[in-house]
Amino acid sequence: MISKFFHKIGKKKKSTKQKNVPETFEDFYQVQEKVGDGTFSVVRKAQHKFTNKTYAVKILKKSQLDNQKQLIENEIEILGNLDHPNVIKMKEIFDTPKKIFIVMEYVSGGELFNKLQQVEKFSEHKTAKIIKMILLALQYLHKNKIVHRDLKPENLLYTEENDEIIVKLTDFGLSKILSSRDMMTTACGTPYYVAPEIIKREPYGPSVDIWSTGVIIYVLLTGCAPFYDDSIPKMFDKIKRGAVTFPLPEWDGLSKEVIEFIKRFLTVDVNKRITIEEALEHPWILSEGINIENLK
Repeated sequence: MISKFFHKIGKKKKSTKQKNVPETFEDFYQVQEKVGDGTFSVVRKAQHKFTNKTYAVKILKKSQLDNQKQLIENEIEILGNLDHPNVIKMKEIFDTPKKIFIVMEYVSGGELFNKLQQVEKFSEHKTAKIIKMILLALQYLHKNKIVHRDLKPENLLYTEENDEIIVKLTDFGLSKILSSRDMMTTACGTPYYVAPEIIKREPYGPSVDIWSTGVIIYVLLTGCAPFYDDSIPKMFDKIKRGAVTFPLPEWDGLSKEVIEFIKRFLTVDVNKRITIEEALEHPWILSEGINIENLK
């Protein structure tokens, strides 16, 4: 773990000489309303008592972690080494006998998935901007030998400034740090977004994140999953075959360029799947007019 982020707090007798020295999480932060939750955690807004800055704090009860401890340690290890405008930033951790408090950057919009539910679908213009930011985040991660492995709108946080949306990648519990020429074999991810090589239990690499990004493009533009089926085995069969379709009316009015773009992401053959660099130079992305250098 990354020691510079840690406050290890145990049961200590208060020293009369240091009775006014901040020690606990509550000494530093005022906890506010809940902004999200998971199976083993709750996320709340928190205001720093000395700077008045707002953060998000993930609160985990150690008694409920069970087999999730390794995922939490993995996420902390990865977040502690990341610094990119489209990746959530971790500020500090308070480790107490009963709870762990992970203090992170606060992103006011919440999950992109919830925004999608409100608007039902995004325009090509806005989707291209979102996807460019995801690609830049992935480019940074992959250059640092990190594969996310669970890309989906629920793991993308957003904020809007002057009608411009800014997206940040979060939730690194299933992420993996690769060594040189390393390949992965662990089956993980979310069914709708998982790459075919994972389903086939073949060795896989960073390109699984590319596949998931292709699914996200499809979902953002239509509000529908490209391989959806009520039966998980049937859905997995569609994914393994790359059986993606673009039916009406969902795709009515959407460009041929974006359909071609998505197909290059959802290519079963890993060697033929689009790369991040190719995607960033694709006309559909470039035509949206975002200066890539400004997002680095």
